[in-house]
Amino acid sequence: MMVARIGRGWLRWAILCALGSVALAGCGGVNRVPVAGTVTLDGQPLDGAVITFSPDAAKGNTAPISCSGPVTEGRYELRTTGTTRADSGSGVPPGWYKVTVMPQPKSGLSQSAAPVENKAFKSRRRQLRAAQEQRSRMPPPPPSDPIPSKYLGVEKTPLEVEVKDNPEPSAYDFKLTK
Repeated sequence: MMVARIGRGWLRWAILCALGSVALAGCGGVNRVPVAGTVTLDGQPLDGAVITFSPDAAKGNTAPISCSGPVTEGRYELRTTGTTRADSGSGVPPGWYKVTVMPQPKSGLSQSAAPVENKAFKSRRRQLRAAQEQRSRMPPPPPSDPIPSKYLGVEKTPLEVEVKDNPEPSAYDFKLTK
């Protein structure tokens, strides 16, 4: 009788360990690599802008994410916003991206650029899509803006980059021209 009790206890422990291992293996989220670099405009460090990496579906990257970060004194570091908490965080998942650079709002977010906080959206995927749609409907910046229009939209930007695990030292540096 004592042997049977020890045998069942061992079986329970083994099952519990196996389930725990499977659960931990599934909690890793998406692999993200650190992405940081410089942005210059005609050789001068850009300041007061936002750089965004948008997945390039034409090159096989269809991830439902947005990767962006502020450009301050010519330097930036990206964070990813994904559909789940595990998909979000510092760094960017490997793959091809179109790169856009937009001016950062000077006095906070305008009404048209405010983040979507509608309680009707029940999933982060819907929130991300709504934010991307809202960003695409933003009016273009005034002509006096120092960032040329060719860098403002995903459809027009000449900038593209492949995010890799071991990139070259200046792989994420962008030299914009007017």
